[in-house]
Amino acid sequence: MTASTITISTEADAAAKIVEDGLNAFNALHNGPDPTKPLWFICRDDQGTVLGGLQGFIQWDWFAIAMLWVREEHRGQGVGTRLLTEAEQEARKRGCIKFRLGTMTFQAPEFYKRFGYVEIGRMDDLPPGHSYIWMTKILPA
Repeated sequence: MTASTITISTEADAAAKIVEDGLNAFNALHNGPDPTKPLWFICRDDQGTVLGGLQGFIQWDWFAIAMLWVREEHRGQGVGTRLLTEAEQEARKRGCIKFRLGTMTFQAPEFYKRFGYVEIGRMDDLPPGHSYIWMTKILPA
C-alpha cells in the first residue's frame, strides 16, 4: 500500500461526493440506476398551518417511511392515520407492495402495529434506555 492519509470531517465536501458517486456507480452495475423517488405528504389546516407530515421514498417496489411527525396538540386526532393511509395508497398506485420503516420505542411502534406493520429487528439501548425497531408490511400483490 502506498502512503496515504485519512481526513475526518463533519461536512460533506468534493471528496465525499467522489465516494458517494463511486458507491452509486458500483451499485448500478448490480441493480441498475438508483430508482429512489422521494415523496412528501404534508397535512395543513384551513389556515395553512402544518399539522404534520410524512416523508418517504420509493425504491423498486418498496416504500420506505423516513419520518412521520404530527404536532403535539393534534396527536390522537387522526392526522397520523391520514398521513400514513395516504402515503400507503399513493405508494401502492406507484407500484409498491412492500413497506418499511424504523422507529424507536418512545415514538410510535404501537401506532404502526395497528396498521399491520410487524417488527423484524430491534437494537436495544439505541438511544440509551430505549430500542430502535425495524418494521415492515407486505401487501398482497
